[in-house]
Amino acid sequence: MTNKKEELIDKTKLDSYNKFTSESGHWYTQEGDPMYTLIGANGKERNTTLRDAKSLGLVPSVTTILGMVAKPALENWKITQAIKAAINLAANYNDETLESFIYKCKSDAKSIGLNAAKEGTKIHGQIETGFLGGKKTKPYKIIKKWLDENFPDEKWIAEDSFCAPQGYGGKIDLYSNNIFIDFKTKDNLEGKDPAKLVYDEHGMQLSAYGQGMGIDYPTRVSIFIDRKDTSIILFHIWDLESHNKHIEMFNSILKYWQLVKNYEWDNA
Repeated sequence: MTNKKEELIDKTKLDSYNKFTSESGHWYTQEGDPMYTLIGANGKERNTTLRDAKSLGLVPSVTTILGMVAKPALENWKITQAIKAAINLAANYNDETLESFIYKCKSDAKSIGLNAAKEGTKIHGQIETGFLGGKKTKPYKIIKKWLDENFPDEKWIAEDSFCAPQGYGGKIDLYSNNIFIDFKTKDNLEGKDPAKLVYDEHGMQLSAYGQGMGIDYPTRVSIFIDRKDTSIILFHIWDLESHNKHIEMFNSILKYWQLVKNYEWDNA
């Protein structure tokens, strides 16, 4: 892709495009602006597609790239929700077809996932608001206190987006200088060891943010907030040694994604 394609984007309408808090599955301009939706030919707002991205010179988000990777823990959680839905619905299973029952189970399980994601977005928003100078909520205060103790005198920037020269973009939950932080919401965190909650995917995400911001050896922090009790927050600081592995893994997946999607990136 070449930068000349950017002229196809109507810059005067960028502010009218919907800009969600989460960057999952989304696109960015080569200036680093979110382009999650755009105005279609009919004048209505719609989700940005791969075809749009190719024609407009947009880049995929970090989480779009990582969507190519299997997530066993997440898949196990989804299976568990489907089983729970089946058990709850079994009492009312009468004369309906098996296909109808399966559809209901899938629908119920999906609604649980959507509600969890909605709650996660809400908690992210509360923390972001605190760092942007707004209302200081409970999770914000706990996180800010921990950060002040472990990384004093830092000036934190919340929900900032970028476009990397390697051909991807992202929106960082929180960062300062060479420190990059990502928030995750989970259930039942009390008594858990944060070191057992992190996966390579989490490390890759933070390493990709560091690379995208031009930092060779970023300090990476994963913060887990309990969805039901936001006073339960766990912190994990990644070791520096794993960054090289994680950035190599991410760049390999990025190349794989580009080949699978027939997406040609040219930063010249």
